[in-house]
Amino acid sequence: MVMPPVPFGAHNPGQRELPFCIHTRYATQQAILEDIVASLYVQGMRRLLILSGHGGNHFKGMIRDLAFSYPDFLIATADWFAVVPPARYFEEKTDDHAGESETSAMLYYRPELVAMEQAGEGQSEPFNIPSLNAKVAWAPRHWDKATKDTGVGNPKLATAEKGKRYVNDVVEKLSVLFEELSTLPLYKCSQ
Repeated sequence: MVMPPVPFGAHNPGQRELPFCIHTRYATQQAILEDIVASLYVQGMRRLLILSGHGGNHFKGMIRDLAFSYPDFLIATADWFAVVPPARYFEEKTDDHAGESETSAMLYYRPELVAMEQAGEGQSEPFNIPSLNAKVAWAPRHWDKATKDTGVGNPKLATAEKGKRYVNDVVEKLSVLFEELSTLPLYKCSQ
């Protein structure tokens, strides 16, 4: 079964103020996930893959908590944009929000939703703290201070052809994952 997407997620400061950015708290996301798992469990399902399209949504802690309540229910999570490393598909190396890779995927799947004439340059400001830029630690970016046009990465480099090559390889890897999740036990040893 493919369930409908949940079109909300956690945003950085400075994003919620933008039109149509709906921020949901971690507790809200957890409640939604708990309700979904409880419903599927009653229906006899024991496996769920969360395919996330938003880097701000992290489900690992929620999944660990649910593993105690539903020890025989396998929940896995994958970020579609991280399934295949994008470096060999795209020119932009700092791309991580509404830049070349995401825009290429959208140009492939839904070009009518992309207004390239409105695209900015995707310029962003790094933190002033070098260790945060080096990913020694993480902190949320304040979106209106970190970006000039909400993008991080140049969407003007995007093409539908790049998107097609990339998402086809992502879909190929996800297809293998779906098959493995639906046919293989979690561990080799029987319990």
